[in-house]
Amino acid sequence: MRSFWRAGGLAALFILSTGAACASEITKLGVMSVLGREVEVVVHAPTTGTRIDRNAKDTLKVGNEFENFVLRTTADDARREGLGEALVLARPSNGSMPWQRDGQAVLVTRPLLEAAQAAKLSHLVLIQPVRAEAKLQMFREATGAGQLEGLGFYVDTALEVQRVDNNQWSVGFLAPYAYFDMYLVDVATLDLQAAYRARASWVASDPLRQGNDPWQALSTERKVEALQHLIREEVGKAVHEWAQSRGASAPAR
Repeated sequence: MRSFWRAGGLAALFILSTGAACASEITKLGVMSVLGREVEVVVHAPTTGTRIDRNAKDTLKVGNEFENFVLRTTADDARREGLGEALVLARPSNGSMPWQRDGQAVLVTRPLLEAAQAAKLSHLVLIQPVRAEAKLQMFREATGAGQLEGLGFYVDTALEVQRVDNNQWSVGFLAPYAYFDMYLVDVATLDLQAAYRARASWVASDPLRQGNDPWQALSTERKVEALQHLIREEVGKAVHEWAQSRGASAPAR
């Protein structure tokens, strides 16, 4: 078992079993996210005969705008899907990770558990970035190389792509992506009752061929909207699946 060290000493950890358990009623959700404080920019570096990830990567610190968007979207969707009251929980101010999945378990710090109990939460929704193979979704196929994590943009400056709307060809593309996991945890039993894997992306090419710079395929505003769209779509799917599996009914509007 791995340990989480904190300023005050060793934090107590609680193992959340992923074994089959009776799904308890969701009455009050607590939502916590460690997704969204950073955005990656990954520039593809063509390689031959190797699986080594040689892509150039940069990490942009973006404050809490996307993190807050993740939290609000999850809480709003939970209410909309009839999963009861939803409360947004702040991550630790020191930036430490308050949980960690380890195989078929999730390790949770005592402060998070005590906060959930004090707020009388029935369940927690925990959201975190995940690292996985690049699979950028094009019209009929996926492309990409190397590893992606969390929220970001994949830039390819060499691949020729054809736009679906006008059949024109251009060189290179920009692909916003969202790679994250969502866990649904029963506070009373500490069972991990459901998990959702988000591996979403889409591809944009430069419609005006501005110097064949794929980064110009989307304006700054559209880049933000693209990531928000992916977050909204994936969070919506996760919450809807959980609500359907529990037979929850959306409240009347």
